[in-house]
Amino acid sequence: MTLSADIGATDMPSLKHLSRQTPHEEIWQTFDHDGGLIIDDFLDPQTLQKLRDEVLPTVANHPAGAAAGHEFWQHFHGTQTKRITGLANMSPTWGEVLCDSLYKGMADHYLGNDNYHLNTGQLICIGPGETPQLLHRDELNWPEAAGRDSELTVTAIFALTDFTKENGATVIAPGSHRWPGALPAVDPNQTCQATMTAGSALLYSGKVIHGGGPNSSVDQWRVGLHAGFVLGWLRAEENHQLTTSIDTAKRLPEHAQRMLGFRSFNPPKAARLGLVNYEDAGILLD
Repeated sequence: MTLSADIGATDMPSLKHLSRQTPHEEIWQTFDHDGGLIIDDFLDPQTLQKLRDEVLPTVANHPAGAAAGHEFWQHFHGTQTKRITGLANMSPTWGEVLCDSLYKGMADHYLGNDNYHLNTGQLICIGPGETPQLLHRDELNWPEAAGRDSELTVTAIFALTDFTKENGATVIAPGSHRWPGALPAVDPNQTCQATMTAGSALLYSGKVIHGGGPNSSVDQWRVGLHAGFVLGWLRAEENHQLTTSIDTAKRLPEHAQRMLGFRSFNPPKAARLGLVNYEDAGILLD
């Protein structure tokens, strides 16, 4: 049962767990009510294993913590957390997941059919000893556009390992997508953790307040694939064209090429964006 998380609620909230076989309308109703939910069997076992085989060797060799940058961002990203982008070059299976019908359906429903591109596809690997991440709303990456009734960005976090309370399962405040203010105070009693088994996915609104959880384990790494979509007229966090080679892009399905910016954005009733010689960028791939 999903409990209300309105400000002042005394009951501990929780996230609802649904199946891939759940009708999409029921999934969106839960998403709208709580700001997020978990799909327990989002990735089939074969896809999960292929993703793990393709990305975990890189995870093992990647250093934790931000190498450089502003002190705030070093703290926000975590000193014991590994963040890795450029997944398309690393994992052919990631290009297939980008075209998943439920994943694409979420973006089409909330952002408009093909009216978006990939914001970031990153591995977030929370290591032992990591502290809680600052709670935040993803849409505040674009402060001039944030605060509208409709969504700017919607995201999935795919669990490549089990997410537990001990190893840093995402902290989320269900219902906070309806709370007023840019970043209101959050009582711990208004949050829960998105515990889920490997192969599950947390789907959530760019308006919901959330953050990476603390990892109090001795030797467990919580590995998640964090990948959201953003409206096509907004700048994505990750510069995919610098982390994905042209050769890799040519091998991807057309939808995945579009998500990574290798095909131009064609919004309805507006000018085309991301052109090459005023032609679709796909001319460099075809």
